Amino acid sequence: MMKEYQGQQGFSAAASEYNAQAFLLRQALLRLNTAEPVRVVAVHPGTGATGTVDVLPLVRLVTGSGEGMDQSVLFTLPYLRVQGGRNAIIIDPQPGDVGLAVYAMRDTETVKAMAGTDAGPVNPGSARSYDKGDGFYFGGFLNAQPERFVRVDDGGVTIEGVASITMHGNKTTITAENGATINADVLINGNLLVNGSITWTGTAQGKDGARARFSGGWENTGGSVTSNGITLETHTHGGVEPGNGTTGGPR
Repeated sequence: MMKEYQGQQGFSAAASEYNAQAFLLRQALLRLNTAEPVRVVAVHPGTGATGTVDVLPLVRLVTGSGEGMDQSVLFTLPYLRVQGGRNAIIIDPQPGDVGLAVYAMRDTETVKAMAGTDAGPVNPGSARSYDKGDGFYFGGFLNAQPERFVRVDDGGVTIEGVASITMHGNKTTITAENGATINADVLINGNLLVNGSITWTGTAQGKDGARARFSGGWENTGGSVTSNGITLETHTHGGVEPGNGTTGGPR
């Protein structure tokens, strides 16, 4: 047997003409979809044009008998991307994220179809207004504490918890007036030019026994040069007769 519902009309709705008009007005306002909290159930990311998400509204509908009724999933809502011109920060939403679905006042299907283009204003696809089919997703509300983040405050910029950081560009310049510190092993796949002095407290060695080669001369001041335990400045040669002659060339 089909369950009977009493509808949204209360006992006082028909008590007077004012109450009746107020009831009709409330019912009409319920058809205006403005914004509501939603949870992401699927993500369709895009590295070109902005991607979309499928979301489930988190506030149930209420029947005339006061029972809650789940809403349907809303599909392909474009999500917000921080972008200016051709420059963007891409942080795609993930399933489980909580955000806000905002519904446009006019049909936006034609506008959505032109995503990524420079087309001008267009006519609406239909006469509908404030419809859930014209939603947009804004994320970042009521979510759990992040494990990976970028924090900007008076103390500087902190990048925390990321597995790796990849930078790609034609040229990269880092300027730090008070110095820079790298607490890590460093691998450089390329040539290294140092416009200044080099100071180290450890050793320099060729990987897997590779030789160090110097060109353009090598001048050593303020210390001795030792090779395989033999000091250049103080080592001697046996079997040499004292006199005014000079030794032969190196061999």
